[in-house]
Amino acid sequence: MVIPCDPSLRARLIAVSQEEAMPDLLIRGARIWNSYTGEVLPGDIAVCADRIAKVGPWNGTLATDTVLIEADGRVAVPGYIEPHTHPWPFANPLSLGEAAVCRGTTCLVYDELMLHLAMGTQRLLEATRAMSAASLPHIFWVARIASQSRFKGEEAFFSHGEIHRLVDAEHFIGTGEMTRWADLLDPVRSSDLLVILEEVRRVNKINDGHFAGASPRRLAALANAGIHSCHEAINPDEVLDRLRQGLWVLLRNSSLREDLVALLPALDRTAFHDRIAYTTDGAGESHIAATGLIEHLIGQALRSGVAPNLAYRMATLNPASSLGLNQDIGAVVAGRIANINLLADMGHPMPEMVICRGRLVARDGALLVEAPSAVFPWEATYAGSEPQIPEWGPELFVLPTDAPNPFPAGRLVNAAITREVATPLQACTGGLWPSEGLLLAASNRGGDWISRGVVHNFGEELAAVASTYTTNAGFLVLGRTPQAMAEALSRLRSMGGGITVCSRDGVWSNFPLTMAGIHGREDFAVAARRAASFQSVFKACGYPHSDPKYTLLFLTCDMLPDVRATEAGWIRVKTGEVLYPAQRLTPIRPR
Repeated sequence: MVIPCDPSLRARLIAVSQEEAMPDLLIRGARIWNSYTGEVLPGDIAVCADRIAKVGPWNGTLATDTVLIEADGRVAVPGYIEPHTHPWPFANPLSLGEAAVCRGTTCLVYDELMLHLAMGTQRLLEATRAMSAASLPHIFWVARIASQSRFKGEEAFFSHGEIHRLVDAEHFIGTGEMTRWADLLDPVRSSDLLVILEEVRRVNKINDGHFAGASPRRLAALANAGIHSCHEAINPDEVLDRLRQGLWVLLRNSSLREDLVALLPALDRTAFHDRIAYTTDGAGESHIAATGLIEHLIGQALRSGVAPNLAYRMATLNPASSLGLNQDIGAVVAGRIANINLLADMGHPMPEMVICRGRLVARDGALLVEAPSAVFPWEATYAGSEPQIPEWGPELFVLPTDAPNPFPAGRLVNAAITREVATPLQACTGGLWPSEGLLLAASNRGGDWISRGVVHNFGEELAAVASTYTTNAGFLVLGRTPQAMAEALSRLRSMGGGITVCSRDGVWSNFPLTMAGIHGREDFAVAARRAASFQSVFKACGYPHSDPKYTLLFLTCDMLPDVRATEAGWIRVKTGEVLYPAQRLTPIRPR
């Protein structure tokens, strides 16, 4: 895949490189790191439009309107690349990109699953194309080929034709995050998926994987499926297992799993490092505000003793090559897009100045240009994608008398993983209720069914929570009483989507997500404060894990152990067994 460059611009670049024409921008007096050779050489960087025309001493003339940036000996490195992340939930996708570019990340690849489920293919195409066109840094997208929570009609929703429409678009870089990787090894379920993956390969786009828990034998089988990369290594052995299969390995460090330092020893166990890159994999807004993005990961690598050439290559040329974009980004050389970070020195990866697409956009972590997120037509772009939250009375949340007793509840052992535990049920008005823990109820965006379960270790001071921020893009309610759950759902409905939380002392905290029930509209600084407040509310309710947004997100998925709520019902993930079936409903649509 390439980022197009008009031949007329190519002609200008050729002329400027020979000093036969004048550049639009000149960075003078830099020390320029070459991501191909590792050299740091003094020189100037001449830029035409959004491309680098010349790297080296500039002896030609300058126009009166040539923008001059005095580097004063700063080190020029390529803009950093985030090859796999998720724009969720408090910051809108453009403001996340703006926060990233202030920290030197000039290209990001976004997952689209929840937006796709909320909008459908055509609206998703329109919305993502508009956001990529408006974005300050480069934003590309990957298309899911399967959900993370099976639903009726899924095969048609993710059909070959629908995925082709997405992947054929210029702002989609391929397919992403195949979490339900066991389907690729199933002769029945894999047939349509393999057709999609092969078509993506034929148009030179990528197929990104998510192979949590896969053994070396299964990794070999998955490589045969046409998968390109994986970000799920959690120790050095797993890094090597993936490299041995020819997979690209993205070393993850997020607010859910801060794995990077533990993974870096793998670098000493392989002679080659050109298929390794970093990812923040959807770090939360408050985590980004406190620590950073890719520049933080470079810093961690440097502090762990990784050689600077390798530490920076894993943030620049390596991910560019992984994405198939290395003809256009990932290096400060002639012909590449002028995404350039000016650093005090190689030991300090946070840039003092950021040039993105040929213009100076940030200095000392602050944006110098108008934020596209502030003027983007959010309402028009997201109109019609609001969740259709029904009105449910308390009686609907009670477990019917045919529920298994004891009930196979899920105890959260961290933000994402549950372990099955037997929980006695006791009689209550209209049915049964767990003797401890929270009752869970999940549904799709229109309330067509209800799947019930029981969850422990979510927070002893939590009375109720309701959320439209779920991996199935539906809604989720948890509570200690049917009445508290009904009120939480009612509040969620009145907000139009988001997250509402009630403590045992009756204090409600609301976090509206006004765009499809998935994103907030605020700029990144406001979003980071909201994210921090969100975490504080849950911590005050006794939430004991790393990040509650991941818990809300993953309770409806079907690929993490042990028990989850899906359209089929409360399931045991490993075997697919339905422990307690969902109940089909005639939904009451909101007025």
